[in-house]
Amino acid sequence: MFAGFGSVLDVGCGTGVFLDMLRERGVARVLGVDRDPEMVEEARARGHEARVADARTDLPALGERFAGVHFSFAIETMDGEEGIAALRACAALLEPDGLLVVRTLNPRNTAVRDGAFWYEPWAKRPWPLESLHVVLTDLGLRIVGAGNEPDGWQHVYILGRAPAAPAASGERVAVAFQGEFFAYNSMAVVNRELARALLAYPDVAPSIVPDEPAPEPSVAADPRFATLRERMRRGVPSCDVLIRQSNGAADFRRVDGAGAIVQILPWEYGTLPRAWVDGLRANGTGEVWTPTEYCRAMFLDAGIAPERVAVVPNGIDPERFSPDRAIEPYPLPTRKSFTFLYIGGALPRKGVDVLLAAYRRAFGRDDDVALVLKLFGTRSFYQLEDAGASLRAFAADPGAPELVVLDDELTDEDVVRLYRTCGALAFPYRGEGFGLPMLEALACGLPVIATAGGAADAFLDDDVAYRIPAKRVPLSGAVRGEALAGAGWWLEPDVEALAATMRHVVAHGDEARAKAARGAERARREWTWDRAAAVAAERLRRLVRSGSEAAQR
Repeated sequence: MFAGFGSVLDVGCGTGVFLDMLRERGVARVLGVDRDPEMVEEARARGHEARVADARTDLPALGERFAGVHFSFAIETMDGEEGIAALRACAALLEPDGLLVVRTLNPRNTAVRDGAFWYEPWAKRPWPLESLHVVLTDLGLRIVGAGNEPDGWQHVYILGRAPAAPAASGERVAVAFQGEFFAYNSMAVVNRELARALLAYPDVAPSIVPDEPAPEPSVAADPRFATLRERMRRGVPSCDVLIRQSNGAADFRRVDGAGAIVQILPWEYGTLPRAWVDGLRANGTGEVWTPTEYCRAMFLDAGIAPERVAVVPNGIDPERFSPDRAIEPYPLPTRKSFTFLYIGGALPRKGVDVLLAAYRRAFGRDDDVALVLKLFGTRSFYQLEDAGASLRAFAADPGAPELVVLDDELTDEDVVRLYRTCGALAFPYRGEGFGLPMLEALACGLPVIATAGGAADAFLDDDVAYRIPAKRVPLSGAVRGEALAGAGWWLEPDVEALAATMRHVVAHGDEARAKAARGAERARREWTWDRAAAVAAERLRRLVRSGSEAAQR
């Protein structure tokens, strides 16, 4: 996260090894502070600048600002007021556009909750991500990431970015687009592809404001996005319309110099979060774009005016996602002749557990099939709660069908190679706002098995895909840390029907490929980013006109 930063302050981690790592990553100036004199001496012995200081009281006395602040495994030693004061001090030490990374123990982890946390005499209270999110947002930071540490669910982190300095030139643009653009997650894909397609409309072609703390090198260097890189801004410029889609959290606050605000908001759980409803009613956001009518209905059910909610679909690039383009197969570590593919996160709403249960019922180790799981984000946002124990147990079961787990990060081109190499995509989701992997697979001519009755019905029907019956199941309480505005729900796919369909697809290859061919033709004709951009451009023109008229008045 801090690679190449001009300066980083480490608060609480305290080890010279960590400060070594910052220096190795090109940080020009590193300062470590800790209340333990022995930790400070250890850092100094390794040649680092370090000071004895208590995060509760001493940070303001540092008297300088940093491009990054790392507040690590210290807030759990503080009660509510102490913790808020320390976070406020950390935020105040950030330069414009600086990044605050907070790390702490995860109170949802069983070991932390039921014992490990309270065994430590210095522990005062746990700080769940929801609490940190509220505090950092109240302090004026924009949440640009949150999740579980790569080594498991015992630790969590949250990333807050300080506001950027205002542009000195007084530049004003018609449209600015803020969010992640050069990362691997699906929101970044949507942002960069929609922004790239909008470049065909000079009157609304957006400047982009990247949120990701550290761009993925292969994405950032992709020549397809060269023009986007030329349009980058470090802060939100003065603009008629600001489009936002964040991988951290929805942000409904007004922005100085921005006219209308558009939020891109997919949702998967039946009923909107209470914070979204309150934020939309407070008029911080002028318009919502959501990718399917399935999602739009949730906003209308929450009482948001229909004219403020537009369906701006997702899409694919037909030149890349094609059944005909010459491409090298992906080298899968299996000798089985038929491979099912799942590609996505390991969140419960994605239904990986449903898929594994059906796959186990449908096949055995002697069957000539394998299931390939490409679990995006298992090293960052979408951690496996049991650290992968269930997958290892499945793979080690001598009676279970073969399981191949791909944990490496893949380039965009590698993803296409996977679609083109496997025999069918199996995606029994419980909740999706769109389901981009299903559309991408369809466009590549890969047979698709998916849940019926959800958002993907927008582009999947029985003529082009195999749909699994599902029933609505109510959800209660908070979802993804968000209290819902009413009774939520998701879909529960029929495991037996999924198992039977997987067997059918293996046994009826010609039928499956014929469905997939019809699906590829439809997806590549009707579900492109150019089509999505045409819809978005019309919405933007209306908002730009309204902003210009308001400015003239």
